[in-house]
Amino acid sequence: MSIEPLVIKEFNEQDISVNVLNNNSTRAIDSVSVSSFDPFTIVGPSSQVNIPAESKAALSFRVMAPSFDKVENPLMLTLSYASGIDEEEKPIIRTKVVPVQTVILPDAKLQFVGFAEGMDKLRASPPVSTWEAKKGENVTVKFSVKNHGQTTIAGESMYVVVDMENKLIGNNSTVNITEAMAKGGTSYTRGTELPIMKDAPNGETNVYVNLMKGDYLLDSQTLVLKVKL
Repeated sequence: MSIEPLVIKEFNEQDISVNVLNNNSTRAIDSVSVSSFDPFTIVGPSSQVNIPAESKAALSFRVMAPSFDKVENPLMLTLSYASGIDEEEKPIIRTKVVPVQTVILPDAKLQFVGFAEGMDKLRASPPVSTWEAKKGENVTVKFSVKNHGQTTIAGESMYVVVDMENKLIGNNSTVNITEAMAKGGTSYTRGTELPIMKDAPNGETNVYVNLMKGDYLLDSQTLVLKVKL
């Protein structure tokens, strides 16, 4: 049996598939289903599959994640199946435990993402998604973060990377999110300056604003920078 590592935000739902191989050369296994996947919640009835001898099948089910601070790897997925019959000709129910590498992330999202006139004017006007600038100028990108989940997110545990797609125009900048956020909490409005290369080509480039926790992407928004001739 095999299953891909699971990455999910807390209290979100996700469909999962596990590949089940019956390597018995003569006997089928029937009614293969998910018994448990603690501390995840199985949402709705899981599917059941019958697998002929020396065959494999995919078993699909839907889960809801627990709090992101409640998981220690690996988690154990328990499957049940019928294989053979007893002396009373009743199906013999067996179980199989499969370890699953799991990452549960906080449900944090970006908000108020856009360009601003400068670092001293982050709250002066609403953010805009498109900006024009000249070569050699600095452009300012602002944003804040909100906890849409239920579990408190520790300060200094997330960061935002603002990245220009065209490296001939500019590079990237990283900003740590220092505030702790309980349910519904937010960070301060943050900003970062991105210098445009003095010899940058004119035209457009995407500017990606990515909210990260470690190596995992929590949220992303895209802005457009136009460099004047």
